[in-house]
Amino acid sequence: MSDAPIGCILVTHPDAMGAMAIDALQAGGYRIIEIWISGQERPRGPLGSIASLASRRERRARRILAKAGVPVRTIARPWAAGLDRALDAAGPFDILVCAGSYIIFPQAFLDRLQGRAVNLHPALLPHYRGPLPIHAMLIDGMADRYGGMTLHALTGEIDGGPIIGQRRVALGDHGSARQWQAAVLAAMKPLLADDLGAYLAGRREAEPQVAGSGSYHSARDVPLHAGPDQTVERITRYLAAAPKIQRHALAVVPDRGRLRRFVVRGGVEVMGPVTGEAPVVSLRHVAFDAVDSRIRLRRLTRPERFLLKVRRRLADLVRR
Repeated sequence: MSDAPIGCILVTHPDAMGAMAIDALQAGGYRIIEIWISGQERPRGPLGSIASLASRRERRARRILAKAGVPVRTIARPWAAGLDRALDAAGPFDILVCAGSYIIFPQAFLDRLQGRAVNLHPALLPHYRGPLPIHAMLIDGMADRYGGMTLHALTGEIDGGPIIGQRRVALGDHGSARQWQAAVLAAMKPLLADDLGAYLAGRREAEPQVAGSGSYHSARDVPLHAGPDQTVERITRYLAAAPKIQRHALAVVPDRGRLRRFVVRGGVEVMGPVTGEAPVVSLRHVAFDAVDSRIRLRRLTRPERFLLKVRRRLADLVRR
């Protein structure tokens, strides 16, 4: 390698991981040629489309990523055509770095890169492959064991490429889930500065992942709500982890012919065996059949939600 800065294309998402990836690359001496983000996405959830409008998402993306001072290119679906167009238009670069993007890279596109592509994944691979590893680890209680960041070669198998380097970041070593997540993202800095640099210079070999090892969790495997298709044990774990991963715990149940979302708090009250009856919604509770029991969850009232909001704002002021 020459003494010139290593030129890279960053493929990311307009969120905290994308912002940290920019900082990590620049701190490591890399020159970001372009930033690629995915175009309009409308992921489907239990309540239908949950994505923001594309124009709003574009504005948010560019505000977050503008600090890099380089062009931001939107990759439109279908991915294969959008990626090929972007690559044809891009200037010379040394490596493509993916960090937190939801783009699926076709093998034909990866073949064009000839091995010049890596991915950063916020878990210790081969465990917790998939799009929501942070959420899945917290719900499963595995953030101490598998928390961390992995740098691996980008291949056609999702999160399955040879591992270049890893940094372990255990939840128990940090005061809160928020601090832990920040530390996980910060682990990108040494991985990019040290491990990727050594890999590109030929001083480090990537280690293949053992076929069939670890675990994969799709977005469907990590529902961020409680619902009738879940066991009591899973709902209990979700409710315990919810304060660490989202503003409020949610229950999604059919009610009067449509799916409705309710903000809930506390634990699970097991009422008895499965009844086959419809959910019952009151001002204070929502009761429904889980997979293995009839349960009741306590709803969070609007005044309670307001008080929680005030407390969070006061806590933020104290932290500042």
